[in-house]
Formats: sequence, C-alpha cells, structure tokens
Amino acid sequence: MKIATWNINSLRVRVEQLTDFLHENDIEVILLQEIKCKTEEFPKYIFEELGYNCSIFGQKAYNGVAILSKYLIEEVVFGNDIFQNDEQARYVEALINGYKIASVYVPNGKSPGDPAYNYKLNFLKILLNHLKINCENDKYIIGGDFNITMSDADVYDPNLWRNKICCTDLERKKLSEFKALGYADVMNDLLDAPDLYTWWDYRRDSFTKNKGLRLDYFFMKSNIPVKNCEIKKEIRARIRPSDHAPVVIEI
Repeated sequence: MKIATWNINSLRVRVEQLTDFLHENDIEVILLQEIKCKTEEFPKYIFEELGYNCSIFGQKAYNGVAILSKYLIEEVVFGNDIFQNDEQARYVEALINGYKIASVYVPNGKSPGDPAYNYKLNFLKILLNHLKINCENDKYIIGGDFNITMSDADVYDPNLWRNKICCTDLERKKLSEFKALGYADVMNDLLDAPDLYTWWDYRRDSFTKNKGLRLDYFFMKSNIPVKNCEIKKEIRARIRPSDHAPVVIEI
C-alpha cells in the first residue's frame, strides 16, 4: 500500500497538481494538510471520480486536513473530538485497510515566548496523550507536517536556526516522545542520506540553493515493515508549488 503525506498549502490552487501526483505515483492513501477550505467546499467529486473515498476536516482560509483513500474509510475521528475547545482543524484519523492512519498539521508556533508557541507545545502534549491512551494498535501510522526539525541534521544551517521556531529544544523533545511511545521515524530510519528536507522557503531562492528543513514525517509502530520511502522533491520544482514536498512510503 502506497501512502503519501503532503502539506499542499491551499487545495484550490493545486487541485490539478494533486490529481497528477496521485496518478503519476499510484497513491492509494494520501494525507493532506493546509487544505485551506471549509469541509463543504472541498471538491470531493473530483477525487471520488478517481476512485478515492474522502474524509475532510476543513476550515475557512486556514489549516484543514484530509484523508483520501482508495480503500474504505471507517471509524473516523476528527480533531475537535480530541483537542477540546480548539476550533483549528488540524487532525483526522481513520481505520483504513486494517491500519489506523492519521493526518496531522502541528501548529507553527510563531516564535518562542509567543502564545502560539505554548499552543503548539500543548497541542503536541494532547496528541501524544491521545496516542498513548487510544492508539495502542500495532498498525498505527501518523503522517503530516509537524513543523519541527528532529535534530540539526534536518536543518541546512543549524547555527542560523539555533533556538528559532521549529528548531528549539522544547519542540524537539516533544517530537522525540513519539519514539518513546514505540513509533519509528520512517524517513530517518530508511533513508541513509544527507539533506532530507521537505520544506523550502519561497523567499531567497531557497529551493534552488537547497536551503531547507525537514518538517514532514511519517511515524508508525516499529513492527510495520516498510518497503520504500521517498521525498518527492521534484514536485517542489513545479510551477506554483507548495513550499512542501510530498513524502511517500510503501508498506
């Protein structure tokens, strides 16, 4: 089964890019983040015609996550069932082909000391607690934009980013707790290569100069055998791209 995660940074702008990507890579399940549209405005019919079932948790103009699957989608849980009194659409999970699969969009946090930074840390605390209590299933997979670098190896210039958002010790400590719960970092474990970036700023010619960060991840229970993992960097090079590249795994 081929599963992809992609922060698409506005579905409306990139519907054709998404349909092309699904077709070119024979994707069976895709986890989307930052769809930036309300649930009822998501063009499900386009993807249903391609054979996908759709589970959407949208929000006007901001955030929003989705799961598209060629398999039946069951037992759907939306973020507002987990993150109480939180109006931001950042999480959806479902039972798909025997696996519990989740799409997550972790808050950016703006900067250390900002209220948004505390919101980010609290979001991660609630998510980790949810996984610990409710997701003991040995077939659990979570993918998405975590807005955190695991280590300096995931930053093109660690000194420049030292103690900046996405690279602070507190954020990285929270991200490391996924491993403590028995989840493997698929990219890090399978791809023995430098510069495994998934995000490049639109400014300062960052993509051409490969000035990137690794912000997108697949975490899964370590007993799940993974055949392959790829960062589809070529998608970032296309016209009017998302600032994130898709990540694809095959299990």
